[in-house]
Amino acid sequence: MKKLFLFSICLLFTSCFEITEKIKQNSNQSGEYSLVIDFSNSWLKTKTAIMLEEVEGEKIPSEEEIKAKLAQFRTEAAKIKGVSKVSTSCDFSNYIFKINFSYQSVAVLNKVLNSMDKNNNLIHFKYANEKFERIAAYPIPKNLIKKEDKKEDLLKANILAVYTFDKEVAFAQNQNSKISKTKKTVFLKQNVWNVLKNSTLMNNSITLTP
Repeated sequence: MKKLFLFSICLLFTSCFEITEKIKQNSNQSGEYSLVIDFSNSWLKTKTAIMLEEVEGEKIPSEEEIKAKLAQFRTEAAKIKGVSKVSTSCDFSNYIFKINFSYQSVAVLNKVLNSMDKNNNLIHFKYANEKFERIAAYPIPKNLIKKEDKKEDLLKANILAVYTFDKEVAFAQNQNSKISKTKKTVFLKQNVWNVLKNSTLMNNSITLTP
């Protein structure tokens, strides 16, 4: 699963893209998670990169390898106690890849996310005392920020976080957050170049009403 994510990063060398992380968090700790990696705005370059199988010395997984990695993720995630409705999808016409699952607690959510990269055991989310926290950590090669010729593409690539709750949001710590009119959804968007330089830009601490 780690390789699937790195596949998306490899394509940064030639493509713009968007990563969207969505969470529907319930006050009883359960919730739903969705991750979408979308290359539809640069599908031709993405298709070419896959056909070439290599970009600047970086191996690009084939369509079959991507499918196999997603299948591996479904199998491993389904084994984690407290996880259900695990699904993945690949759209090789528009180059959109999706992961979805439901979880019984935020601790379980962290376990599933860590299963994507077994080299790390991180706390990605916390939820206690009406406060939901995101501690961002992305497995993106840090040497990309040293490549100034990639800056223009990376400035066009975005990471979007959308968190929805069953209670109203009282406050979102990240000053770049936007709260919906219903006061139950928080949006946060940053370009990949800036996140590469400082992943804390995607950190957030969201306080909910009692």
